[in-house]
Formats: sequence, structure tokens, C-alpha cells
Amino acid sequence: MLDLLAHYAILNNPSRQALPVNAAFRRVLQLLSAGLFLPGSAGITDPCEGANIRVHTAMSLEQQDVVCLTAQTLLRALAHGGYKQVLGLEGNSSIATEMSVWDGVVVSALDRAYERPPDRPLDDEDDMDGDEDGMDGAD
Repeated sequence: MLDLLAHYAILNNPSRQALPVNAAFRRVLQLLSAGLFLPGSAGITDPCEGANIRVHTAMSLEQQDVVCLTAQTLLRALAHGGYKQVLGLEGNSSIATEMSVWDGVVVSALDRAYERPPDRPLDDEDDMDGDEDGMDGAD
């Protein structure tokens, strides 16, 4: 999955020339933060698979969401001069999960868009006609 993402980010540009490593790194974060690996996105097809299988479907919905929000947070830190922390050269690994300040700009992780629905037992008494839910049109 990472190989395909790197190849797509480096070579899928108007000039079809390989991007320099700094631009490719930023492009990977931009693609992930834009939702390339979220459900319903075009994603990246695996050329080695027979069918048109998107590589990100191997991840759970929660994992897809975490990838997107982490990339968004890292991209914000990178945009405000935190490249050493993003690359792990300075600081700690909590940059993607905790609030940080870069030149007076507060960068914090977003709330997850996907929340696992609570498990609820199926009742045989659930009425599907909507009368019990107050959906009969009367106020």
C-alpha cells in the first residue's frame, strides 16, 4: 500500500517527472489529508490484482479515518515550520495526537469523523411503520 501511494504521489503530476523528495513527502500528506484513503474515494487501484480493488479497502473504517486526520495534523505542523518534529528529528511522537503551538498558531488533532456505532441487540418488537417514533406527521 505504501509503495503504491509513494509511486502515485511522486509520478502522478502534470509533467510526469519524479518529484523531489521534499515535494513528494508533502504531496503524500496532502493526498492522505484530502481523503484519498477514505470510503467512497477514488483511491489507488492495485495493478497486481485482477479486479479493480482499491488498496485502502484493506483498512477498517476507523483506520482510514485515523490516517486522514493524522495526515491533516502533520500537514498543519509542516506548514508552520514543524518539519523536524514531523520527521521525528526533534520532539516526541505526540505531535499528531496532542495540541502544539507553531509561531503562535495552535495545531491540534481533529476529532474523528468516524465513530463506531454502538452495538445494540435486534429486537423483534421494533416497529418499522414509524408510528411509535412520532413520524405520523402530527406535532
